[in-house]
Amino acid sequence: MSTNGEDIRFVNMHNSCMQNALSPGYRASAVVFVVDIFFHHVVGPVIPICKAELRPYEGQKFSSLEEGICFYEKYAQEACFDFRRFGNRSSGGVITFQYVVCNRQGFHTVDPLDVDVIISDDVNVSDDDEVTSKKKRRRGTKRCGCGARISFKFYSDCGVKYYLVHQFIEEHNHAMVDKDHKRFMKGNRSMNDVHHKFVEDCTKANIGPTSTFNLLKEFFGGYDVVGCTLNDVRNCSRDIKEKLKEVDVQMILNQMQEKKRICEGFFYKYQLSPDDNKLVSLFWSDAESRKHYHMFGDVVAFDTTYSTNRYRMVFGPFTGKDNHGCPIAFGAGFVSSENCDAFSWLFTVFVECMGVAPRIIITDQDWGMRLAIEKVLSDTRHHLCMWHIMSKLFEKIPKSISNREQFSKEFKACVWSELLDPEEFDILWTGIVEKYGMEDHKWFKDMFAVRHMWIPAYFRDVPMGSLMRTTSFSESENSFFKRYSKPLFNFVDFTLQYNNAIDAQRNQTERLDYYDSIISPKYATDLAFEKQLASVYTDRMFRVVQELISEADKSCRMISMSTLENIEVFKVSDARKKTFTVTHEKETESFDCECKLFERCGYLCSHLFFVLRNKDVNNIPEKYVGNRWLKSDLLKAVHGLTSDESALGKGSNEDDKLQIGNRCHGRYFGLYQRAFKNKNHLIALDNLLAGIAPQIFTDDTTGSSSVDKNDSIMNIYGIAVPEDITAHAPDVLSTKGGASDKKSRIKSSIEKAIEKASKLHRRCGKCHKVTDHNARSCGRK
Repeated sequence: MSTNGEDIRFVNMHNSCMQNALSPGYRASAVVFVVDIFFHHVVGPVIPICKAELRPYEGQKFSSLEEGICFYEKYAQEACFDFRRFGNRSSGGVITFQYVVCNRQGFHTVDPLDVDVIISDDVNVSDDDEVTSKKKRRRGTKRCGCGARISFKFYSDCGVKYYLVHQFIEEHNHAMVDKDHKRFMKGNRSMNDVHHKFVEDCTKANIGPTSTFNLLKEFFGGYDVVGCTLNDVRNCSRDIKEKLKEVDVQMILNQMQEKKRICEGFFYKYQLSPDDNKLVSLFWSDAESRKHYHMFGDVVAFDTTYSTNRYRMVFGPFTGKDNHGCPIAFGAGFVSSENCDAFSWLFTVFVECMGVAPRIIITDQDWGMRLAIEKVLSDTRHHLCMWHIMSKLFEKIPKSISNREQFSKEFKACVWSELLDPEEFDILWTGIVEKYGMEDHKWFKDMFAVRHMWIPAYFRDVPMGSLMRTTSFSESENSFFKRYSKPLFNFVDFTLQYNNAIDAQRNQTERLDYYDSIISPKYATDLAFEKQLASVYTDRMFRVVQELISEADKSCRMISMSTLENIEVFKVSDARKKTFTVTHEKETESFDCECKLFERCGYLCSHLFFVLRNKDVNNIPEKYVGNRWLKSDLLKAVHGLTSDESALGKGSNEDDKLQIGNRCHGRYFGLYQRAFKNKNHLIALDNLLAGIAPQIFTDDTTGSSSVDKNDSIMNIYGIAVPEDITAHAPDVLSTKGGASDKKSRIKSSIEKAIEKASKLHRRCGKCHKVTDHNARSCGRK
């Protein structure tokens, strides 16, 4: 549709008239008519319809400027249009003139450099052509040159200061907002204290803006009464995150310093780069985690994970197994690299924090970790994760072996067996690799050379050597933490959600402790020692032991029995038709089974239970009950508590304000739920709440938010935004497991083969076969 010259001249004249009409000294003598250039008809003036008491008038008096603007705001909301402050004049720090206009005042000015660049398919653009204009988001404009306005003038009469309405123009050149759309008007959207509190609580619960808005909608009762839009919630969350830029590292260090001040048992340590004070590494552990380490820290799994923070620092939790058989965190750290020095610092600080090194540490085959463990944890047995090694098996088997599946089956049976001693394992391994001609294969030779670091046969005599054979517990813990974190988290967001994850983990442990204290298990036999163990073991572990007791009572058989001086020797066959030797030394009343289950896992095997039953033992000796799987109130520390045991037992001070706030929440929602059943009760509650506010608050500010971004940050993270910044965030790192996307990550040959097999084949244009080549590569070998 074209526009003739008269229309253009009329519109230009109209623009000039409207700009004059909005100048401070201009008085409207007639109604301005506007030409709609799209439909070529005249739109007359629009006078809003509202209650007479809400309409301003020239000469109206207000005690303050804010009172006058608040009055105009109520008028605008009732009349269904938005407004904005347009400008003011000041003298001596006092605003003498304040101009307020309709938000559709003026016209949108188009910058030639802001236009979108659209290149048609039929236009050839060479590589040398320069496109200087910047592509911007396509946005419309609300501006249509509306002349509605109000101005306030300052007066002072005998020391009494006030404002008068100096000018009021109520005619608009556009239609008012439809009443069904009033909720989208800027004047009717405000993030008040309730919205901010909701956003803060949802942020702490790791709930995103979209879900937060949906919850708000349900909480208030619909979109029309929620009081804000999804974009308002998103912008609120965005502004909080923006405020944390460049200060998140300093904030978590300040927070840890405060935790240390409150509770002596809290431990943290960090490193900054000497040149620019950027975070290099960080470790922390609270009092409860340190206490758990002394209870369950005999075997520790350490596995690094990625994509937990926006800087791609490597996150490494130290994980163990508690008396319920569940993962438990001892501490966690961030390192900026994966070399020996970084892990050496982390392991050194871990031992400094705990006071004693673990007996066994399980890691993957990372070379930096291995060197660091040899350097720092020299008295700790290093156990390589069997899963990481065995997951490469099928990839390493040469394709020249015809029966690869049979080789894999025999090899796995040899490797995973916990019943072989080292000599028997060496003979069996050698026989398998020679049988299949693998004795000179490099990978198998390398794995055999370090067999003492990963084969169960070499950990049979190590106390709790079979408690964990893989880093799966640590990986499970990493996966658990990842459910609470996101790749773009800053450090304060990550530590917030890490603490939430730890709280959830401890809540689960307390729940299991609770069930242990009130629930009695069902017995499978009439043996007295079954009831004894049920009273001391946790329920989860007793279920494992109960199966062994039941097997001993129903399936085990005595093959032979002999006596040599003070030693009784029993040959016992179990449910799997395997025979094991059990010895009993009469003088010391000590028992031993060649399966070594008690040494490896901390509870007796079915063979020993069978012998004890036959000897009419009613109570298992305490030394064979062990300490590892006892109920929490019977536990004994595996390491012994350090000298600062009293500090570990201290908890942080209770926050009285938070407790009172929680009680207020509970009482309000309880009253609301009861009152909602009856309309009269609901009205009474509403009147009661409306009357409470003037009794509590002396000011008269209502509706709008009194929470600024600093307050929100304090409410969410429990720490203020620091003014002095001495520690800075690191640069985005590049680590072997922290690739920015799937394409840049190095893939294994198995992954490539799977990808190739799952790729859709296309029909070759030359041979016309559905295959993985095209016409260009057809016929090539």
